[in-house]
Amino acid sequence: MTTLEHEAEKHEATHVELAKVDHSASDGLVKSRFDELSIPRTVWVFRRAVFYSLCVYTGYMMEGFELGAGGSVIANAGFIKQFGDGGGGGVRALNPTWVSTWSAFLNIGQMVTFTHIGWVADRFGRKFSFYIAWLWLIVGCTLLNTAKSPPVWAIAKLCNGAGIGVLQITCQVYIMEIVPNRIRGGMVTFQAVWSNIGGIIVSVMMQRLNTNHPDNYLLAMRILWGPIVLMLACWAFIPESPWYHAKRGNKEAAMKSLHRLYGNVEGFDFEEEYGIIARTLEHEKERLNNAPKFVDIFKGLNLKRTLIVMLLSAAQQLAGLAIISTYSTYFFSLAGLQDPFLGSVILSCCNLIAVIAWSIASDAIGRRWIINVCQTFCVLILFTVGGLWWTGATSGNAAAGTALLVICCLWTMAFQVVGMSYYLYSAEIPNAQLRIKTGPVCFLVNSIFGIATCYATPPMLLAMSLKTGFVFGAFSFPICILMWLYLPETKGRSAAEIDELYERKIPAWRWSKTVTEAEETMHAAAQSRAVQ
Repeated sequence: MTTLEHEAEKHEATHVELAKVDHSASDGLVKSRFDELSIPRTVWVFRRAVFYSLCVYTGYMMEGFELGAGGSVIANAGFIKQFGDGGGGGVRALNPTWVSTWSAFLNIGQMVTFTHIGWVADRFGRKFSFYIAWLWLIVGCTLLNTAKSPPVWAIAKLCNGAGIGVLQITCQVYIMEIVPNRIRGGMVTFQAVWSNIGGIIVSVMMQRLNTNHPDNYLLAMRILWGPIVLMLACWAFIPESPWYHAKRGNKEAAMKSLHRLYGNVEGFDFEEEYGIIARTLEHEKERLNNAPKFVDIFKGLNLKRTLIVMLLSAAQQLAGLAIISTYSTYFFSLAGLQDPFLGSVILSCCNLIAVIAWSIASDAIGRRWIINVCQTFCVLILFTVGGLWWTGATSGNAAAGTALLVICCLWTMAFQVVGMSYYLYSAEIPNAQLRIKTGPVCFLVNSIFGIATCYATPPMLLAMSLKTGFVFGAFSFPICILMWLYLPETKGRSAAEIDELYERKIPAWRWSKTVTEAEETMHAAAQSRAVQ
């Protein structure tokens, strides 16, 4: 070991030593001493909390299955035979209105849960909300496996959308509340790994079904039961969030949760860490001047925080999600690809690569710069896709078709970062008292835009083909400008630090270089401990 490495290890040890904490030196602490650890060290030290996070995210495999199956099954011969309308010459085809309605009902299902899941999660806990998601998905999958008509298939989509909606609201909040700030970005966005794994499995299955069993689409629907069983098994033993108990003033229950989450962490002072949670919540409650209410997310600085997350939610739907992802198989069919299912598999693999890279980079490099560059890149690609219409990509030009696939792969990697930023910032930006209340509103905006694009995209693709990229590019451009102006850097910041930076009205582009009072207090406490 070199001298520098030895000194670095000694410096790290001063923040995680076994000595008794001098609480008089850390009465005002709102940032954990463990935030000083390196990312690899944090992952190892808090491996139990990381494991619980991965267990929670098994639910997102179901999201990947649902979205992957929904986008691919509509091109399956058996599905078309069952749900299509009879046309001229006896050829059956899917009604475009029903295709749009199925995707729209997925978003409507999410809207149904957004009306109440925030209250449920605050009243009964995050873990209770997970079981509600499971029940919705059970009903939805049962209907998918038994549906014989388009309306029943639509109801199944609604139920699965409701289950996914619950997961979207509560999973990010739960992870935000149990993992250390140092690795929060990577863990909150890691849910997309499960989602993309599910998407890849379904895409591969649909490709094989289209070749070997073109009339039996139900084989793909039956595999949906796998992640449902897996998520129940994993959720059975996860602890409740200590922040939930602390908000309700139940210190004993919060301490039990902390012991289950961090009981294996050497040198972890439970009283000190509980104090950080309690002080952050108390400060936010004082700023609200009353018990947290839904209307508070639209007042003062909280309105600014809400609008930023709403901006990201709109960016996800308007960056081309519907044309290149939701209807990927349909899109590639119109573009003239010989094997559109293969195109969907390739995009899912690109998504997975992008998610893993983003999970690592979000904490190591930061969020703001990467997200804004990716959004800018998405805008440029959308205009490029539109321009490919004049190259003959849809009329038999093999080179142009290949170029389209390559460009879409680049788009999906950039878009994945933008999409994940929406989930990450919906957990980080709102204050802790309003976190579970802000999420439903922002996800509601996402669903409204999702419904609009689901109905608008199929007819646009039929009428405009690749030129549809111009429409989405035009909407995404102003959003890109606003993101450069108002999206802050939250890497490594505690909830109290994010509150402080907003209260001090620090411009978004200066967050990364601003030293907070929370940091100064934490360093002073660490020095006091080192002296002892």
